[in-house]
Amino acid sequence: MKLIELLDNIQKEWTIKEKARYLYRMLGKEITYDERFNYSQDKELLENIYHREIDIEKEEVPQIVCNSINKAYAKLLTKAGIKCKLIYKKPKDEKRSDLLDVALIFWDENEDKYFTNISADIQNCKYGLQTSYFGIRKNLYEEAQDVKEISKDELRKMDLKTNCIQYDYYDRLYTLLTEEVKNTNHFKKFLQSQGIHTKQLTRDDILELKMQYIITLIKFTDKLLEPDEIKKLYSRLFRAAALDKFEKKKIEIFEFVKEDENEIDIISCIEIKLAKEVIYYVYKKEERSYLKIPKEELEEKLKGYREKSGKKPMIQKKVEEAEDEFFR
Repeated sequence: MKLIELLDNIQKEWTIKEKARYLYRMLGKEITYDERFNYSQDKELLENIYHREIDIEKEEVPQIVCNSINKAYAKLLTKAGIKCKLIYKKPKDEKRSDLLDVALIFWDENEDKYFTNISADIQNCKYGLQTSYFGIRKNLYEEAQDVKEISKDELRKMDLKTNCIQYDYYDRLYTLLTEEVKNTNHFKKFLQSQGIHTKQLTRDDILELKMQYIITLIKFTDKLLEPDEIKKLYSRLFRAAALDKFEKKKIEIFEFVKEDENEIDIISCIEIKLAKEVIYYVYKKEERSYLKIPKEELEEKLKGYREKSGKKPMIQKKVEEAEDEFFR
């Protein structure tokens, strides 16, 4: 759609905060974060992605990063008659130190100032969850240290009034999913329905079966979401469902990257360290889910890939050792 069409549904009687809130939530549904910006090491590509201008009057599904989306948000706010300003700070990532982090502030009828950062709220907007970066006080931007805070209750009332949500947020979904996994009786019933005798299971057995249970529970998808956003959702749920210290120590999530000119291929992998073996789940775009994969198949897949954050999962060490041996 043309992003400027979002202005058509704004009501004259809405307050400035309500107008800004509506555009924030609706804009978040229409955009996709450009995951190349998180993975690429090509400086020219990073700069092109960062400086890309979004034409709000053209028909497109924008791939964005903080600079491009906050600029687009500023254009919409200005068209709606709302005073706003882009603000900047140095990023934590030294590799992109010359590309500043971008957020936005706007002013209401009383000249009160509010902080927003839509690029960090895309997933929340798409799933109808509570937002994390609209109208908050705590932030690292120098120009936004004197902003006003908007309470969660006021945000909810605005979202109901502007029809961004119908009854309530979907945050309950996460709670329900994790509570379902925590519910021992339900989990046992699931295992029994699979013909599994629960009395003889070890803690490792339970963890492996629990991962299968979680995947079964979260077999819901949203066609609005791109793969990067779906993976973030699954990661959030997996981490929420790692219920105790034992399980959290056993689970790691890794992302492996291979870059070829402007194309980037990503393998998202969950590594679970069991006493008897290490098992792996890999995100499959076709199924929009994580599926268990044999270790040997994953080792073959990882050749030529680097791990995004520089961590060394057990399987990558084995691949590197094999490659070293080959070149000797």
